[in-house]
Amino acid sequence: MRLVNKKKISNRAAAILRGNEGASIVLVTIIAILIVTGVIILRVTTSALWASADKQLNQDQAYEMATSMGDSLDVLIITEKDIKLDEISQAGGVLIAKTDINELPDGTIEANVEKDPTSGIYTVTVEAHVAHASYVYTAKYTGSGNSYKRQY
Repeated sequence: MRLVNKKKISNRAAAILRGNEGASIVLVTIIAILIVTGVIILRVTTSALWASADKQLNQDQAYEMATSMGDSLDVLIITEKDIKLDEISQAGGVLIAKTDINELPDGTIEANVEKDPTSGIYTVTVEAHVAHASYVYTAKYTGSGNSYKRQY
């Protein structure tokens, strides 16, 4: 019985649509609304993806800046022995003051040294900021004078 009722209703609807010339205008309007809605949804989705990509780019640049500076400092501390962590930590701990990076929007980088008085471990922290993204690179060292070893 339900199938018969559904058939009757669909037949009536089809007859109404065939009989009315205005029904085709309604159908075209509905299709146009669906297309416009689809375009709007696609535009919003595309904008969100571009914003996400820009944010990820800033995060990647901050990561690259911090790790590159941290690796360079690691070479200067361990291999070339140009940086004496004990002297820097006693003098306030500023290894690299906050420095602007001209090529990046709001790009800054700074490095500090702190010594844990109980364990004698030096912590070198490099903070990089690009736009609203930031990354912190941390390395720990033991030793004194010209001889330091990296702690992992």
